[in-house]
Amino acid sequence: MNYAFIDSMGSLTYNNGIKIQAIMWKNGLEKLGHNVKLVNLWENIDFSSYDAVIIFAMGANIYKLIKGLSRINENIIVAPIIDPNRNDRFYKFLFKFYGSTRLALSNHYHDMWSVKEKVKLWLVRSEQERHYVSYCLDIPNDKIAKVPLNYRIPEIGQLGEKEDFCLHVSRLDAPNKNVPRLIEAAKKYGFDLKLAGHISGEKEEKKIISLIGSTKNIEYLGEVNEEELVSLYKRAKVFALPSLREGVGMAALEAAAYGCEIVLTCVG
Repeated sequence: MNYAFIDSMGSLTYNNGIKIQAIMWKNGLEKLGHNVKLVNLWENIDFSSYDAVIIFAMGANIYKLIKGLSRINENIIVAPIIDPNRNDRFYKFLFKFYGSTRLALSNHYHDMWSVKEKVKLWLVRSEQERHYVSYCLDIPNDKIAKVPLNYRIPEIGQLGEKEDFCLHVSRLDAPNKNVPRLIEAAKKYGFDLKLAGHISGEKEEKKIISLIGSTKNIEYLGEVNEEELVSLYKRAKVFALPSLREGVGMAALEAAAYGCEIVLTCVG
């Protein structure tokens, strides 16, 4: 089968969870003999030629995107990427009532509600996400499929000796990742901490560096390539992901696969 993948968020970096998830699914489908096109919307794409169009996340233009595509291809699939930080009743209010496409008072939640009938299938990563799609969007369970995420790094092989440091990998300036709290913990308790990942802008990078200050046991590594990341997973004794909200936490899954002790918050 032929699939077209669209990233509705327009991710600015490769090290973005949505983009990584899409590429993982692309690689998996291709191993099964299917064809996958990562859509560049600057190109002229014949969407009618695809067996299905899969849209990742609920970007700001989700209403127009789905409404327009549905005229060309009725087989629209959405992977909504819902990482909730409020209860399901609050999200249901956002989806069902918080906006009006008629009055152009929109937000991406209500926009999604307005075109939900044009979506053939919903792809979720967890039972928590299934519940939010089912309850908040009034989607029957037979239209929701769970596709658990795997780790995308090479097979583990023989594990060597671990080094005595804690590793954290994420978009370091994202508020939900809770990195300042982790820095404070490393300062207070004196454990060695290595921080790897993308930071969106010079101002945000200076803020992280300022938080670290002259502390000798904390090392800011910045963005690392795949080879360096695997090396860090292999060497780290502990991996910490103290997120205030987290959909799946693929970095923690990958670190666990390489034998790290994992510290997580109990947030879904």
